[in-house]
Amino acid sequence: MATNVNFLSPIEFQFIIERLPNVKFFVQGANVPGISSGFSERPTPFKTLYEPGEKLTYDDLTLPIICDEDLVTYREISKWLVALTSPESFDQYKTLSTRVPGGGVPTDTKNTKTSDGSLIILNSNKNANVSIKFKDLFPTTVSAMQLNTTGTDVTPPTFDITFKYAGYTIEV
Repeated sequence: MATNVNFLSPIEFQFIIERLPNVKFFVQGANVPGISSGFSERPTPFKTLYEPGEKLTYDDLTLPIICDEDLVTYREISKWLVALTSPESFDQYKTLSTRVPGGGVPTDTKNTKTSDGSLIILNSNKNANVSIKFKDLFPTTVSAMQLNTTGTDVTPPTFDITFKYAGYTIEV
């Protein structure tokens, strides 16, 4: 087996969330969340021994998003979060069971509260190389979006989306 000496490029990636079709065009960054397991202590007369934990804990997935001028991405994620937590009308709640915000159709009809997503890392030739597949994503936070007229550059506003999920797999 040949050794690959190419470094991973931090700017060659795509992030696709089934439930948020427009977000993929505006993802500014992505993190591969950490994984940890607990441990248990087993005291002995001489010293404490440590044993591996029994379950994994996944860090949150946070995506910084550049906002489009029609606020489509911000509205998509906000509608999903409102429908999950405190809908004030049946129309808001219906977005979970009848359609995906933005007009898409959910692929998983059993549970439309969550969505799968993929972080696709590209190789040096800009071809898909590694895919990190997240299962059962759902948003927990949409950060504030700052608008500011005092800047010297015209940079688009950004906001962060934070997700919880059931787990992820790495596929080559």
